[in-house]
Amino acid sequence: MTTLIPNVLGDAIDDRVAEALDDYLAEGRLDGKIRPRRSAVGIAALVAGGVAVVLLPWVLILAVTLPSTYEANNWNLAWIGLDLAIAVTAGLTAFLLHRHDPRAALTAVAAGTLLVADAWFDISTSAAGLDHNLALAQGLVLEVPLAISAFVLASRTLKPRPERVTIGLSVPARVPRAAPSRPDRGVDWPQHRSASGRAV
Repeated sequence: MTTLIPNVLGDAIDDRVAEALDDYLAEGRLDGKIRPRRSAVGIAALVAGGVAVVLLPWVLILAVTLPSTYEANNWNLAWIGLDLAIAVTAGLTAFLLHRHDPRAALTAVAAGTLLVADAWFDISTSAAGLDHNLALAQGLVLEVPLAISAFVLASRTLKPRPERVTIGLSVPARVPRAAPSRPDRGVDWPQHRSASGRAV
């Protein structure tokens, strides 16, 4: 009986291992090559790199095909939405900073990015003359410095802070001196004599 149980368990384990190997072979995953597991960060990096590679030639296509002037619809709605997004992200950043929430870095990055986009489209779409000069001054004096401040704030918020270590001096506690106990009877303890000469 004692030898039967290990044999049965061993056969069951061998069957499960064989089934797993069959599944891997059927999926073509067991070809002798070691494939590292792809984490979420690795996948995100791969997607971001792919977007950058695709957009670079797309920019060249736009530079060749797009006209320099175009009559846009809903012009006021586009600028209202952009400014409203900046106001919302800036307000959320202030609220999260007030609560010492590290997620303020996310809203700060969003606000800084929107400010840069606002400055870019203000300068690039303004008409020549006074409008262009005002857009350029507003971007260089107000929007770009605010965007840089938002990015710096985000980087400082994400930076890990060293933990505060409280160094305390250990002072040994004063142990009260115990009163001398009275010796038990039957033990020859030395007797103390008082000033009168009597044994205590």
